[in-house]
Amino acid sequence: MKFYANDPASPPLRRPRPSLIDDPSIIGFLEALPDGAALLEVDGTIKLVNTKMQLLLNLAKGDLVGSDLAKHARTVGPIMSKIATAIQHLKRAELTGSLNSQRSVFASISMLRTNDGAAYAALFTMRELTRSAKDVAPDRFRFETDILQDAAVRYVQNDRLRDLAKLAATALERGSPVMLLGESGTGKTEFARHVRQSDVATGLPFVHVNCGLLSEQHFDTEMFGIEPGSALDTSTRGKLGYVEVADGGILFLDQVSDLSLAAQIKLVAFLESRTFSRVGSTQRRQTRIHLVSATNQNILSLIDAGRFRKDLYYRLASVVVEIGKLSGQDDLIRLLVDLKMNAINHKIAGVLKVSEGFHEKLLTYDYPGNVRELFNILDRAAALASDIIQPEHFIIPYSPAGPSNMSAPTAQEPTSRTFKELVHEFEAWLVEKAVAQHGSKRSAAKALGIDVATLLRKSNR
Repeated sequence: MKFYANDPASPPLRRPRPSLIDDPSIIGFLEALPDGAALLEVDGTIKLVNTKMQLLLNLAKGDLVGSDLAKHARTVGPIMSKIATAIQHLKRAELTGSLNSQRSVFASISMLRTNDGAAYAALFTMRELTRSAKDVAPDRFRFETDILQDAAVRYVQNDRLRDLAKLAATALERGSPVMLLGESGTGKTEFARHVRQSDVATGLPFVHVNCGLLSEQHFDTEMFGIEPGSALDTSTRGKLGYVEVADGGILFLDQVSDLSLAAQIKLVAFLESRTFSRVGSTQRRQTRIHLVSATNQNILSLIDAGRFRKDLYYRLASVVVEIGKLSGQDDLIRLLVDLKMNAINHKIAGVLKVSEGFHEKLLTYDYPGNVRELFNILDRAAALASDIIQPEHFIIPYSPAGPSNMSAPTAQEPTSRTFKELVHEFEAWLVEKAVAQHGSKRSAAKALGIDVATLLRKSNR
């Protein structure tokens, strides 16, 4: 543990601290930090804590905020006692050590002071030391790295999406749950993340729950967590559930229609009281969350079929936002094309451009796969083009409606050919087109999901 003696001593008479420290929006600053972070009073009381710190300490926001930092030494590890000692001396300190969870961490405490040297708060940060060095390459400019990583996922919106995002953000601010409806690939998850970045919801923790992966057996442990020391606690340190991690922020229930009826009943009970118990505990805990759900199913048809509870629907859908399909939204298609091409050009040596003829084909296509399919079309075209993407590079080989820009083999009358011969002919046609598109038999085999030997056998018939 290292103390820094150059911190000025606090004078006996302290002036009022800056009002910024008591501004609720300061949590947005903490959430933006890459490491776990907590804002402490000078007496060691935890004032604010970000989501990353909660996960590192394996403690919920409700257990941390308002408590004395030193109180958690037994649960977290002796490193907390050392940090608390540094606060008592009003000194900046840095140390490395292990938590009770066996995580190796680097922790630091820095005092926040007024212009005359009076300490009015402290910033406590912690990061895990087991992160791979490739997370932040030392020989690359950090801002440039962020641009390259984020270029493919940066969000764009037209006027319609902008209005819907404003509606959703306002609803969340006023405590109303929001349900997002839309076909697969329309960008419901990105829309939800963008709402989190709006003026009224910025900086809030965002917990994405894929309900399709929540089995009925594990719903309680994943959603509500496990009490440390309970019979089901195999790690001896408990487990935070989604609702605790999302406390004070946004809980995003993606594909909520995939929940089993038993899980839906439990979710209704939680939403009714906004209280829960960890598995293995009888203590009721409260949580304050902003709720967003999403589904690509016809939710009203599921209710009529008895596969989705009506009482759950009314608790999730105070405000319903329908994300429309991509086809017909010419302005959004052009924005998405610019977004994707910028991302592609960041990865290649030259600069690929899109011809107006290719643009026209993009604007007239139906997009059964919506945004995901648009991006796949552009990736495929970029692989085929040299410097300008032309109309002939618009290829949809695996569209549900059938191959596009390809001429199917002309079959003879079924009576003159056997079914087996027709199948062999169609397979040979698929192989030929895949090799022409992907440039090699190995790449074509990978795209078709078969090995090279199988492809060669089918092409030699």
